[in-house]
Amino acid sequence: MLRIAICDDVVEQTFLLQQYIREYCEENSVEYKLYVYTTGVQLLSKAERLDIIFLDIEMPNLDGIETGREIRAKNNSCRIIMATVMIERMKEAFFIEAFRFIVKPFEKPEVYEAMDACMKKVLGSGSISLYYNRNEYEVHQSEIQYVVTYDSYCEYKVKDKMLRSEASLRELEYQLDQRLFYRVHRKYIVNMAQVQSYKDGVIHMRDVELPVSRRRKKDFEQAFMEFDLKYR
Repeated sequence: MLRIAICDDVVEQTFLLQQYIREYCEENSVEYKLYVYTTGVQLLSKAERLDIIFLDIEMPNLDGIETGREIRAKNNSCRIIMATVMIERMKEAFFIEAFRFIVKPFEKPEVYEAMDACMKKVLGSGSISLYYNRNEYEVHQSEIQYVVTYDSYCEYKVKDKMLRSEASLRELEYQLDQRLFYRVHRKYIVNMAQVQSYKDGVIHMRDVELPVSRRRKKDFEQAFMEFDLKYR
């Protein structure tokens, strides 16, 4: 499920952009949820779980550039597409790592091109049902650091917690985004976006080191290099 947001204080422009995004997702069989905000403050309350954000630069109070800076502090993996009628302000957007620019008034081909580019880059945009203390949670795949597999269940490291799933290994590998996750050991599957460094068969993550099996070492090194080139 792709989570897409529009943040623009001009209602007429928002309606048109919503139409183009919905048409794109329906034509490309993309599962999505679309959120619409009219201020940067509203957007920031949901920014952690968004995949794509269409963000207007010129907004009162907290403008698009300042909003973008705060988004980056909360969610470094989302794709920010800046919208503006003032071309000269585009330079400022480089400081928030804007992924694309689109010019108002919106044109359908330009919105489609931006969505195409995002779809090639957005990883782990789906969610997965996991359990913690017998309560069910929908977890964004990009939030999963690594998975520990056992005979009849799996544990997922998400932030500072270990969540659980009864899904089989075959189901698990089907559910997870194969561009993002890699099985490095009979016991471990890692999120390559969350690997801080790798050396001599050992993966260094935020708070743990995980081994790469000798049999999988060469293939993982190739996959990790390709991941870096394509997605980082």
